[in-house]
Amino acid sequence: MNQCTLQKYAMLLLCMSAGMVDVIGYLGLGHVLTANMTGNIVLLGIAVAHAQEFVVLRSLLALIGFIAGNAIAAHMIGHVQTKNGWSSRVTTVFTVESILLLLFAMAMISPYSEQLSYLFIAVLAIAMGMQTTAARRIGIAGISTTVLTNNLAAVVEDAVSILQRLRHANIRSLAKALSADAYLRAGAVVIYLGGVILAALLFHHVPMIAVWIPVLIIGAVTLYARLYSWGAARKGTNNTGS
Repeated sequence: MNQCTLQKYAMLLLCMSAGMVDVIGYLGLGHVLTANMTGNIVLLGIAVAHAQEFVVLRSLLALIGFIAGNAIAAHMIGHVQTKNGWSSRVTTVFTVESILLLLFAMAMISPYSEQLSYLFIAVLAIAMGMQTTAARRIGIAGISTTVLTNNLAAVVEDAVSILQRLRHANIRSLAKALSADAYLRAGAVVIYLGGVILAALLFHHVPMIAVWIPVLIIGAVTLYARLYSWGAARKGTNNTGS
């Protein structure tokens, strides 16, 4: 399996982790979304209209944290351009995100977890903001790992394109002609939903397992990227030496 294919699978895993984190925030931290800011802004507006001070505070904290995560990741990545968009700086962003999620998961099992809910919201939002910026810089198939609306719109546009071609081709030829990016965008929507369902089921029965799965997913993606970078650098050194 080549690097490009592995990176596409990694993007899908990032989508899954974002869906799970949103469920964890919504069910465990007072009905706040820390990855999907469109939904969070809607919740913020409703809370303002109903004068729900604590809901306003939670939603506003998530929004500020997400923006901070965007800014931190943008600063870390800078203007470095690589062939496929996945630079070593992007991997560093995922490393920091992994650490944040790890700290969150560890703190959730502490006896003071209830008192740390606002800190948890900020940490998750920062992590998801960083992931969003990193995924945008990678730029695979125009997928956003946290903004499902964009992915869904792209899938619908692909479907319309298929329907327009149906007049001139059969299903088999269309399936072959459909780009890999179109399948990837559809997969992103499905796996995001799958992550949401999985997290909701686990959080109801074994919440601690639900909390640790995003940590493992992001950690695995980061480890893959680190190992690949290390292997590529070693190969380049060997080629130079020879």
